[in-house]
Amino acid sequence: MWFDPVEMFSGTVVIVAPHMDDEVLACGGVAALLPQKSQIHVIYATDGMKSPAPILPHDTISPDLGETREKESAAAMHLLGVPTENLHFLRLPEAELNNHMPALRHRLLACLQLIKPDRILLPFRFDRHPDHLAINRVLTAVHQQGQLPAQLTEYFVYYRWRLLPGRDVRQYIRPSALRTVDTQAVAAQKRQALDCFRSQTTIFYPWQTRPILTPQLLDDTCATPEVFLPYDASMPGTAVFTKAVPWIRFVHRWESPLQKWKYLIGARLRRVVAK
Repeated sequence: MWFDPVEMFSGTVVIVAPHMDDEVLACGGVAALLPQKSQIHVIYATDGMKSPAPILPHDTISPDLGETREKESAAAMHLLGVPTENLHFLRLPEAELNNHMPALRHRLLACLQLIKPDRILLPFRFDRHPDHLAINRVLTAVHQQGQLPAQLTEYFVYYRWRLLPGRDVRQYIRPSALRTVDTQAVAAQKRQALDCFRSQTTIFYPWQTRPILTPQLLDDTCATPEVFLPYDASMPGTAVFTKAVPWIRFVHRWESPLQKWKYLIGARLRRVVAK
């Protein structure tokens, strides 16, 4: 069943993105389909300084990586029709939002109070990146406290889980709770916007062996519909899942650390062989 994004996201819409590129990966199709571009805002929480992140201690990144990524997001959103003045950068340390929760809460609320959105799009409660989880926790908490009257809707970035049968965590969510938007008509536009993120789509530093966003991942992302989960206070946490909750918890806790160890060991082995 397809849902009309114009009906789902009427009024002023804010996409809260932990990192530059999350907004297009998860919501680029919807942004392209919504007719009132001036009513779309994006809040970027982090400074963009840890993607690509060094794998080994002597790997380095350029000091202007964050600025580069901000420009990439501005170019991508321009292609989707969103005005540059509607992009808001909080510049908190990437991969460290859990250590800056009071500042995250204060800056998000201040920005949202100025925009006064009708709807807020935020990361899924079980996305695997800690920055995504931090934003979800802050926004759902202030919403429950009555400080955020806008309707919350969760989007999906890290829904591909290798250790989960079927490899798609969305398959474990109550189907009646999900809203699927057909973005095929704007798939090429979304892909063009994603191509703006050259820091993520290319081997940006010599020590990288693959880009953050591979061509196959981008092809898959643009070829499939965008899926959303409207926030319902009666279904907190794992209540949205219909099965395999213990395994989902286990995979959510351990898949990312195991992947990091895989990259670290692989990088060390390659350096040894190269010598």
